[in-house]
Amino acid sequence: MDAKTVWQTWRKILRDETLQQHLLTQQWPQPCDHFTSAEQEVITAYAHNIDRAKWFIENYQFRLVNSFINALETGAPLTLRALMNCGMDISELSREFLRAYDWHDYGPRVYSYCKDVLGWLISSQERLGLSDALKDLMGLESQVVALYLSLATNSKPILARKEGYAQSGMARLYYSRFRLSQWLRDKKSLGLTMPLTGEESLLVVMPDRHSRHKYLLLPPRSAQIYQDAAGAGYQPGADDLPHLDRLITANALVFRETVNEMC
Repeated sequence: MDAKTVWQTWRKILRDETLQQHLLTQQWPQPCDHFTSAEQEVITAYAHNIDRAKWFIENYQFRLVNSFINALETGAPLTLRALMNCGMDISELSREFLRAYDWHDYGPRVYSYCKDVLGWLISSQERLGLSDALKDLMGLESQVVALYLSLATNSKPILARKEGYAQSGMARLYYSRFRLSQWLRDKKSLGLTMPLTGEESLLVVMPDRHSRHKYLLLPPRSAQIYQDAAGAGYQPGADDLPHLDRLITANALVFRETVNEMC
């Protein structure tokens, strides 16, 4: 047998629960157009040794289920705590997600894993019976994950252009539909008590590349200034200076003799 074909077919077995069931119940071979004749030969060989292969299949699934939890713990710990407080079965959730994604193995790409988990949870909100407030929280932590992913891929040098204020690239702004600051202040209440409705401007910011992110509740004017600084030609008024000072101190904005541009 060709080694590459054996490896690729084994990976397909690991991700196909229907095929696994056929092998475990000794119902192979099956009429199947999804596999080439070479792949079917490999599958037949595994079928003859399924007792030894079973442990590796179960271990693969166990590892991916735990990786689901680790992805949320790393990228969206507030969402994970809220789900647990709501009584959700995290292991079952992970299996539902992994089935939807064909038991994809993300390897060390924890934040990419978390990004897809949050997207799946948000799209499955009604089916899973999750509250709108929890969906809002997941939207906030999606911005956290997006920030970390952007920093992981952003290694290009900064070149000078012209003077002014600019976003630092170390922050993300999220407009919530609920007063999520209640949950941020009292994490024990996550998922147990519902925050009040009402828009808030929440800034996710990293003080530096060696620190974890922080949350800042911004007044509307600060949030608008942060957005305005993303474009060219922003000119602050005298009343904007306290807001600018806070945003610069938080590392959300920078002021240089030259506005920096990634290239």
